[in-house]
Amino acid sequence: MTAVVCVAVACSNNSNTTYTPSSDPTISMLSFTANDSFPALAKAVFAVEERIDTGLIFNVDSLAYGTRIDSVVPKFTFSGSVVSSAVVITPEDTIYLSGKDTIDFSKRPVYIHTVAEDGSAEKWYEIQVNVHSADPDLYVWEKVADEVLPAGFSNQRAVIMRDTMYLFADDGLSAKLYYSVNGKEWTEKNPPFTEFDVKNTVVFSDKIYCMYEGEIKRLSSAKSEWQTMSEEKGDMELKQLVFAFNNSLWAIARSKTDNNYYLATIGEEFAEWKSEGTIATDFPISDFAALSFLSPTGRQRGMLVGGFDKDGKCLNTRWNVEYAVGSGYKWENFSIEQPSFSALAGVSIIYYDKHFLMFGGVDEDNKLDNNVILESFDEGMNWSLPDSTHNKLPMSYRTRAYQSALTDSNNNIYLIGGKSRTEVFSDVYKGRLNSINW
Repeated sequence: MTAVVCVAVACSNNSNTTYTPSSDPTISMLSFTANDSFPALAKAVFAVEERIDTGLIFNVDSLAYGTRIDSVVPKFTFSGSVVSSAVVITPEDTIYLSGKDTIDFSKRPVYIHTVAEDGSAEKWYEIQVNVHSADPDLYVWEKVADEVLPAGFSNQRAVIMRDTMYLFADDGLSAKLYYSVNGKEWTEKNPPFTEFDVKNTVVFSDKIYCMYEGEIKRLSSAKSEWQTMSEEKGDMELKQLVFAFNNSLWAIARSKTDNNYYLATIGEEFAEWKSEGTIATDFPISDFAALSFLSPTGRQRGMLVGGFDKDGKCLNTRWNVEYAVGSGYKWENFSIEQPSFSALAGVSIIYYDKHFLMFGGVDEDNKLDNNVILESFDEGMNWSLPDSTHNKLPMSYRTRAYQSALTDSNNNIYLIGGKSRTEVFSDVYKGRLNSINW
């Protein structure tokens, strides 16, 4: 950019036209020249704020993590087309702009001083070039609690309702219940049963449903006491609560008449359980992970991963379900042609940042799976290990199964408890993707 512009005089048809120099020293725009190493530089959008004293120029969206701004060629556009001088002052240099100058914006403060073409006015601006200081693809994990439960409570299940986490546990003789809003501090609360299979715990329509020996109790977000449900099961003998999906509570039941296993649903009004058909031979009835989610294509879907079938066989299945008006529920096993992992039980799964994360699990011999975390970007069809430079649990985390994986409304991930062959855990780990709210 030309630093000095002189008054011009033009002649036309023997009449003189006098050129009037601009008296405006303000800047209207800043952009960066393209850089092969960092092409995003040329796409940076800057705002110019005029202030009484020193104006401010800053980029509206921070540049990508790792972008170098120590050797940038800036292009300034002036409101008066030209100025008589423009000088950039950095902590280490003073540069009279020529249009090809390389500026270091990594060290602050950086100022530009402009003088109007006619010399009658001047202006100062501070220039702030913002770059994301955190890697957007990095998951930040921390241990937030060491031991929530007393020793011996190896059967555990945590659920979350309105950002409050509830941790259920039993040791075969008694049951305990704790709740927390941050994963660090936990408060004990009366459990629904003196003892019960804690895996039979599901959140449905802002209520926690628990089942023990066919009896169901629920706790609403507005009440502090458990309510016993007088559901009509008919021929159904309820065995396992599954999840909340399509405005219904789902369960696995066995018919008292033919002894076959069925999927059953009931609405929030809790009238009578409805059969949704017999289950397939390789469909899990226990120790599976279940999750309902809204896919990137806007479809409400549900998925069951791993577990044991009615014959006690450990599965590597990923059963997906969706509902279509006119044709009802359609279940599909994604593992038939794409066996991404071996048979697993006791895995935990969440839907996070438009993909799945799966944690832990044991194989058919009760041996811990070596894959602490797996991820899927195609709604559960294919699974792979995440990049360990971006998603790796802390060194203090020990491999386990039957932990609970939860997410809250602030996009925090919580991993709670679990067990291995030799250890029972009731610790809590908290994680979050840096760019989840960017």
